[in-house]
Amino acid sequence: MRIILIFCVLIISSCQSETSFEFSTYWWKSRTKLNTQQKEFLNTNNINKIYLRIFDLKFDEKNSSILIPKVYSGFNDINTIPVIYIENKIFSNFNIDTIYNLIQQNIKLAIEKEIINSTNNLQIDCDWTLTTKEPYFQLLRTLSKGIKGLSATIRLHQIKYAQATGIPPVEKGIVMIYNLESPADVNIKNSIFSYDKAMQYLDGYLDKYPLKIAIALPAFSWGVHYHHGKIKSLMSDFNPEKIDNMNMSKSKDGYYKSKKAHFHNTHRISNRDEIRYEYPKIEELNKMMTFLLHNIKQDSTEIIFFSLNSNFLTNNKINYEKIISTYN
Repeated sequence: MRIILIFCVLIISSCQSETSFEFSTYWWKSRTKLNTQQKEFLNTNNINKIYLRIFDLKFDEKNSSILIPKVYSGFNDINTIPVIYIENKIFSNFNIDTIYNLIQQNIKLAIEKEIINSTNNLQIDCDWTLTTKEPYFQLLRTLSKGIKGLSATIRLHQIKYAQATGIPPVEKGIVMIYNLESPADVNIKNSIFSYDKAMQYLDGYLDKYPLKIAIALPAFSWGVHYHHGKIKSLMSDFNPEKIDNMNMSKSKDGYYKSKKAHFHNTHRISNRDEIRYEYPKIEELNKMMTFLLHNIKQDSTEIIFFSLNSNFLTNNKINYEKIISTYN
């Protein structure tokens, strides 16, 4: 009888160690009109929440001022969580009161224009550093006084080195598991996502992070454009299937080489330029989901795909829908 009781306790403990998942998406473009495929993806997968980047705070070095790119409209009949991206340099060049007042003014405008309904929930996206940690955390503490559901993005190095980088004073952190390496590095295969690279920061650290978390996973692609071996630009939504074979050819694993000068969409490609095609591989995303299932110590976890405005997500919706159906 005692052995049976111990066995039952072990089974219950094992079940309790696994988290459950809910799914949502980001939207990171200025225009918010959904096409048919995007609507179908939301409806098919019962996704009713979008994290909408409503404006940025970017440092204009030339004029020593703050640029504030904004969205033009919101989403109808969809639960929208506003996101504000703050460039790290802002905290090195402006005081907290200035930053806070700008945020409040532009949130008020977003509500007046019916882009969002309220700021009961708000997410701040900023890759803070050791030198900007204190002013950034001070801003978060000030915002949290009037916003109950304040969240902040967290990069992987801020998980592994949490003692040094600090824990943001918010209700929830969003762990961004993408853009893991510099695309400028010609010696890597995929700067967007690598399971093995992510494990260097997560394994043994994520389960000890002392904050409720959500997870952001990649659902986008790009082409890394190299000119004379140096990065020239990132070509969003690059798709090798749309390459004109008269202009480019596949040269090696993941690389495409220009045969002559031409334009690919709006990008000017010179003769001999190379483009490295990068995207998250579905088998690696599945491995990550399995890891998250067993290593997040909370009852439920939100998975946010970045992003719904990417053609890669809708072009590969079957793969993402399998992930959702498996873990939903």
